[in-house]
Amino acid sequence: MRKLCGLLPVVGLFLGISTTASAAEVTRVASSFDEGNPFDLHFGVGYDFDFKKAAILREWSDGTTNHIARDLLYRQQRHTVLPRMEIGLYKDIAVYAALPVVVSDNRNYSFDQEADPCVYSDQVNATNPVATCVNHMNSTSIRDGIIPRDGFDATNTSNPYGNFGGADTETIFQGPTRRGIDQLHVGLKIGILNQERLSHMPTWIIGLEGRFAIGKPMTFSRDIINNDPAGNHRVGRGIHELGVWTALSRRYRFLDPFFTAYWYQGIRAGNTEFRNFSSLGAQTKINPQSMVGVSFGTEIVPFERKAKSKRVAIELRGLAQLRYNGRGYSEAWELFSDSPALVGTKDPASGACTQQDINRVVQYAGNNPEDPNYIENSGSGGCEVFNGITDLQDFATFGFRGGLNAQLSKTASLSIGVQALTNTRHFITMAGRGDADAGGSDPERVEPNTAEVNPVRRDVIDNVGRRYLVDDVFTVTPYFRFLLTF
Repeated sequence: MRKLCGLLPVVGLFLGISTTASAAEVTRVASSFDEGNPFDLHFGVGYDFDFKKAAILREWSDGTTNHIARDLLYRQQRHTVLPRMEIGLYKDIAVYAALPVVVSDNRNYSFDQEADPCVYSDQVNATNPVATCVNHMNSTSIRDGIIPRDGFDATNTSNPYGNFGGADTETIFQGPTRRGIDQLHVGLKIGILNQERLSHMPTWIIGLEGRFAIGKPMTFSRDIINNDPAGNHRVGRGIHELGVWTALSRRYRFLDPFFTAYWYQGIRAGNTEFRNFSSLGAQTKINPQSMVGVSFGTEIVPFERKAKSKRVAIELRGLAQLRYNGRGYSEAWELFSDSPALVGTKDPASGACTQQDINRVVQYAGNNPEDPNYIENSGSGGCEVFNGITDLQDFATFGFRGGLNAQLSKTASLSIGVQALTNTRHFITMAGRGDADAGGSDPERVEPNTAEVNPVRRDVIDNVGRRYLVDDVFTVTPYFRFLLTF
């Protein structure tokens, strides 16, 4: 591979150096068999740093009305390297491939103590009638046994329990460090129109893309003292995404406005945690969420020297995206995965793992938080651990991107910038009860212990009044791209 990368410049010089089009970056395409450029090859590498923060909320009921209460804060930091290659097949037709590599991914959860003034449950009085901050005493996740009272630290494999039990502790759950590969992206670009060939027309690209799961799916287990599971350190989601996208730009003097749109269908991979139990129960959602989105903006070109292949453009872009109709790894999935409070059965009609069994598991785990065999040792052998993946409510993402795109020479270009995103408030636990028409005697009611029950539903997080939500989601991503064109 090193020898091949070292030969790329030689290959480019032998076959001809491509001239970079003056179109916006979103409509760039490798083009071969042009006059003076029989072959076009683009090779680049990028780097993203993602910082994400979100408030994890919880429904609660006072007996007559459902309320929303703050519970935890979620933070994630991810470093990703993005190698990419594009090969021109013909005039304005190219194939491309990209392989995002996650160098590190760290997630942690802390009590939500950002209110001002900060009032805890034991400080409620006539002046401050409602608690506004969370600690060990009023966290609903601790109350329901979803996380241990003194927290869990997956980075401390010799002693993960009891590290966050102090009265002043904010952090309550530290996830493991993850790294690796999730998907391989491959696609085909077709240039329908090209402003450089027809100056009165825009540049218009249509693309077909497949994002294929090649990394093993990530999982989470709290049994790390004697055996740190490999799944605790993976980043794969076990999903394929097949889609189509388009990009349109039209250069006018120093402005190059553009528009993009895309749609990707989420599909379970062969090796996945998105399990299908529909033959055993009335599972309402199986596949991961799909997505559709648009972006629009412009490149402002304050400096350009075509004769020397130098150009500087300021990119301003707005974007919107909808994720819909499916399940997923939510911001709280590591809290849910392997939680004693969420044990259940994939076969509701078998009569295994009754509510009495679940209560025994929760009680035993509360008294013995360091015992990973809480199912067997509690005498509830019919129960199974939960993998953390939940049914998600449809939600929208809105964002802004600003950057600098610089053409340094005939062969080299550089892009740097930052992107900021936010999501609409949405439920992350909302599995339905099942299907009342799936064979029971009462067509108006999902009957317990029958195939009418949804096997992925967990009442402690999916019942109205106990569901989880995320809000105040903010993701900021500084990015860097370097591209060589031959």
